[in-house]
Amino acid sequence: MGPASKEPVEAVVDPRAAPRPSLLEVTYEKLDAKGVGARGVNDLPSRVVLLCENDSRLESAETSGTFWPAVFAAANAEPGNKKPFAYTGATAVYPDSTLVAIESTGGGILAALRALEKILARAKTDDGAASFAFASARVVASSEDTASAFPGWHFGFVEALALDDGYEPLEEARVLKVATKANIAVLELGKRLGDAARANDDAAASEALGAMRALELEDAFPTQQQLMGVLRNVEDGPPTVSEFLDVYDAALDVDLDSENVWPAPPPLRF
Repeated sequence: MGPASKEPVEAVVDPRAAPRPSLLEVTYEKLDAKGVGARGVNDLPSRVVLLCENDSRLESAETSGTFWPAVFAAANAEPGNKKPFAYTGATAVYPDSTLVAIESTGGGILAALRALEKILARAKTDDGAASFAFASARVVASSEDTASAFPGWHFGFVEALALDDGYEPLEEARVLKVATKANIAVLELGKRLGDAARANDDAAASEALGAMRALELEDAFPTQQQLMGVLRNVEDGPPTVSEFLDVYDAALDVDLDSENVWPAPPPLRF
């Protein structure tokens, strides 16, 4: 009697050994599904919130209607741009300061900040001075890979009390709280404007822009004194636009270990 025939043993495949997409590939697939088409930090949707000190006291938001579009036009005029950047956001104009939320891609944000830096620098000279500019501008919030909150570009005036005898700097412990409140306030404004745009309700959008108040500490927007106190804290306040660009837009200055150890140094002679 011959040996019993053996059934072929089916090979067991370890599911962990199967090829799997990398985390980067999964992220790209999600972005492609949303129509973003991002392939780097400069392509990711981003937002920056600025706190600017007005060069002169304002009584309306009309200057934002011309100033910021000029900044975005200068950003898109930079050489090497393959296609124009799209910008959304809003400005909340106080008598002595302005909160600005800018949304675009990461590259668009940096281009706008570079353009703003140049405009502010020119405004401080006698030649090429703009009709309106800011005395200073600081970055109070920055985020990447975030959904857009604003349906377009908007501007409105904040009802607030301004002081004629100057402003005192806020202590370091309060600077972060005020900056956080400012960031939340503009994002909530963007949500209301977005809801109004989806409902095709122009009246609701006008109401959202016209209802900005900063008269009491309980109001959604920080008071004028709080924002100017942040701007007056030079040592512990948010970074200026130039300081922000020095960190996020400057060329990397990194010494690689391979550059430090190769070629090998000559042998020591005894």
